[in-house]
Amino acid sequence: MTNISVIGLGFVGLPLLISISKKKKLFSNIIGIESNNSKGRKRVAEINNIKKKSLFTDNKLNKILINNLNHLTISNDFKVASNSDFIFFCLPLNIDKNLNTNFKNYYDLIKKYYLISKKNSIFILNSTINPGFTSKILKMLKKEKIFRKDIFFVYYPERVTPGINYYKSIVYSHKVFSSNSNKFVSRKIKKLFSQIFDTKNFKLTEFKKYEEAECVKVLENSYRASNIALIEEWGVFAEEFRIDLFSILNAIKFRSTHSNIMRPGLGVGGYCLTKDPFFVKLSSKEFLKNKVKFPFINLTMDINSKMHLRTINKIKKIIKFKKRIKKILILGLSYAENVDDLRNSKSLDIVDEIKKLKSSIEIYDPVVKIKNYHGIKIIKKIKDFNMYDLLILNVKHSKFEKVNFKNIKSNMTIVDTNNVLSIKNIDILFKKGIDLNVVGRGDL
Repeated sequence: MTNISVIGLGFVGLPLLISISKKKKLFSNIIGIESNNSKGRKRVAEINNIKKKSLFTDNKLNKILINNLNHLTISNDFKVASNSDFIFFCLPLNIDKNLNTNFKNYYDLIKKYYLISKKNSIFILNSTINPGFTSKILKMLKKEKIFRKDIFFVYYPERVTPGINYYKSIVYSHKVFSSNSNKFVSRKIKKLFSQIFDTKNFKLTEFKKYEEAECVKVLENSYRASNIALIEEWGVFAEEFRIDLFSILNAIKFRSTHSNIMRPGLGVGGYCLTKDPFFVKLSSKEFLKNKVKFPFINLTMDINSKMHLRTINKIKKIIKFKKRIKKILILGLSYAENVDDLRNSKSLDIVDEIKKLKSSIEIYDPVVKIKNYHGIKIIKKIKDFNMYDLLILNVKHSKFEKVNFKNIKSNMTIVDTNNVLSIKNIDILFKKGIDLNVVGRGDL
């Protein structure tokens, strides 16, 4: 039977490992490896203590891990993976606007496993990377004269969606990969993926070249980021022109060809959209001598990096103008609904800026795991929203849908930065005469 390992037990690796564990009867050993440092050891302890503390908002992942933990080997010792037939590398390749990356760390880690792995092991790079990355790894191994013909590389981009459907996004989704046209390896990958994922109902696309598969996630997120930047312009126009952009977008979405158009919001947060479009610029720099400049991506990333500042300035003006606003409640701290991920969350920027105004701030987020942010306590339950003078709604957590806005006091001020309020609740608040500000709606 097959031995399988997952290296890196973060946002991608651990859910993947858990998904594999559900098919434990098909594998001899299922191994998860974390770094042998304080952070990695802490992560291993968290996983082993899953019965005491949930790790995911998706309870299906929590339950599968609890049920199968005894069948997993969770370790900080990289040598445990040396006898694996398949090794998934779920490591973050970071990149900033200046195109600096942690490539060396990524390469050094792969090399560490490469030197100890058994013959015919298949290394599966399960990260978002720049096109040309896998081939670059192979060239460097050859340059160092440690290249092995008995270890094979596959590129398979991660496309997980954290939140309440985390597990489904892994198992029940379309996938792509490339073995660089190695038929022997491709057959093995197709069999493995059919065992772990639902490849009968969700298409598995194979590309001839690594570079083609590497482009998929980068192009996907470049498109999404550009879509967001476009709608930001329209959001500004709608507010100035005093029209309801959301009703316009809803009408457009009835056309199936336009159903994926974005909505105005607070800004671009999280790990992927804030960096992924830069990867193709890096490829142009490394492999094409900057022949392609990508001006559209440059403009997109510039707009998206600043769009939250418009909302922050709006909130600051409201607070300064309305002297009665003394106590402020911020609803939602994470970068997206129903996730506890704070990476690049624009809600954090709002808190930081409002804090400078010396106002009394409290944060309500029932999803995030941290207990306070910069000395501000994070509340998990709210008894009375009327204790506050200003509500700032940043994240559309499912639990916020249960808020009874009929009981909100009439002199409340509300700012919805991210399409949190339903049309029904907007109507309720509008009829009560509440001072309501919604990003993208100039008609209120």
